[in-house]
Amino acid sequence: MTEKKLLSIDDTARMLNTTPLNVLMHIKRHLLEGVEVDGTWMVDARSIETLLAKTGGSKGDAVCASSCAKKHACGGGCS
Repeated sequence: MTEKKLLSIDDTARMLNTTPLNVLMHIKRHLLEGVEVDGTWMVDARSIETLLAKTGGSKGDAVCASSCAKKHACGGGCS
């Protein structure tokens, strides 16, 4: 069995050009696979590759702010 390659939240944020908080939200929304190791969240590198392939490196539809009243009809202006 192959061991998962895990990356820190900070490293993941740099790869995705976003913030560590946004990475945690991606985990919560099941856009990234995360696991807590000794009180620190880590991200499965394969899930980062999958997200980047799905979104082409841009903000995906599923990342719209939960408080957004327009529900993805805004063209990506929320953050």
